[in-house]
Amino acid sequence: MDLVQQFNALIWSWSETLSALRRRVALAPLLVYAGAQLVVLAALAFFAYPPFASTVAPLIRWRLGEAALHYPTCFLALRASFGQADVVLSVLLGAAATAAAVWLFASYYTGGDAKAGEGWREAFRRYVPVVIAVIVTTVLAQLVSRAPTAFWGHYADARPMRFRLLRMAAIAAVLAIQGLFIYVIPYIMLARRRIGGALGGSMALALRNPVTTYLIVAVPTVLELLPAWLARNGTTIAYRFAPEGLTLVLVVWVIVILYATFFTLGAATRFFLYATQNEGSVSWAAHPGQLEKGGE
Repeated sequence: MDLVQQFNALIWSWSETLSALRRRVALAPLLVYAGAQLVVLAALAFFAYPPFASTVAPLIRWRLGEAALHYPTCFLALRASFGQADVVLSVLLGAAATAAAVWLFASYYTGGDAKAGEGWREAFRRYVPVVIAVIVTTVLAQLVSRAPTAFWGHYADARPMRFRLLRMAAIAAVLAIQGLFIYVIPYIMLARRRIGGALGGSMALALRNPVTTYLIVAVPTVLELLPAWLARNGTTIAYRFAPEGLTLVLVVWVIVILYATFFTLGAATRFFLYATQNEGSVSWAAHPGQLEKGGE
């Protein structure tokens, strides 16, 4: 596609996603995942109370040290502990929720009426390749996002502006990685590709349509700016207001991520169906909700 066609496809994909939001299609799996995130957050925030005292507290001590168990440091460390727990949760449950949402989006976009249970069943049938895809993306994104601190952390105090620029470059690189692999789960769920073919197909499709793909991934992250800013200024919030307020910040973050993920997956799935059908690599079978393999 040329540049104008990519922009047109992007706007159309977003409008279709908004239509899906009005019907609340594909939201159910993401709500399950967000609910699990809130349960984990509650366990970390109330680690001193039963039944978490005997299970969660030792994990926090192991990962963050004894100081993370004492007030107010326990709230200052909440973002770090929640982030580490969420990485595990995103692999174990988030992968299946994402796959189920992609399946439900595809059913909706092609005139089907699949229920949430059908989406979960299809997701767990392909759970292993989906989890592998999520692990690959997560590991690459984590490596890139941590590079500024790992290699150039000494710039944080000596050259703060350079360090900020490096962090911004790392964020842009993480978005690029997410864009390269944004179609992996659609390829696995809808085109029946194996993991290798799905990874290769996603990168090829993203590189053929870089503008649409990058904006599909990047624009919803704007929703994350406020909770991200609040989280980065957690120490100020803790000492000017109350440390407990940091828990509310993370609750807001979970809700924002829920809708950012919805818009990203919805637009990516809509564009994937449009682009691959135009190329003849994926086509719908006779019955809505069922996809047949195209050429690999």
